[in-house]
Amino acid sequence: MIENVSQSAPALAPLFRSQQQLRILGELFGRDEEVSIGELAQRAHVAQATASREVARLASHGLVLTRSLGRNTLVTANWKLPWANELRSILVQTVGILGRLATALSGVKGVAEAFVFGSWAARYRGEPGPAPKDIDVLVVGEASLRSVRHVCNGVERDLRVDVNPIVVDHRRWSEPEPEPFISELKGRPLVPIPLDGP
Repeated sequence: MIENVSQSAPALAPLFRSQQQLRILGELFGRDEEVSIGELAQRAHVAQATASREVARLASHGLVLTRSLGRNTLVTANWKLPWANELRSILVQTVGILGRLATALSGVKGVAEAFVFGSWAARYRGEPGPAPKDIDVLVVGEASLRSVRHVCNGVERDLRVDVNPIVVDHRRWSEPEPEPFISELKGRPLVPIPLDGP
């Protein structure tokens, strides 16, 4: 069994049928792609039978779409729902990539602000393009790159996505005339990671 029964449920859990359903929805609405039930089960860390049952329930209510391909059932989020983007935003910021990064980085000393940038941020902000293969993370503060990489490794393992962190100190980030690299970062989409307060 690969279900994580020892993890405490996030604050959103009362809104959903189960912790497993929440993780499944987080995977489906966190990525704009079609996956098999088996792959979904692995990504969401639930048993395949649980994934099959939850997908059937979600499909019966129109939250997800399924289709058969040979012996496989493929599933995707139903992006035609009028509130699909709002649900996606909630899931991404809690059980998805932003929520997981927030939990990891909030425990690192010296992290003042954090953002996702690059292709993931561009897709999240609605820019067209291919699905991102990795996540670029910018940390502003005095944290060591080693400590940031260490916590990002856990997110990588859990969500099965490469996380590429960089750390920029306050002085470089707040310069009135920033260096070209910082200026380029500030000119591109930046998605704040909702860090816990002090």
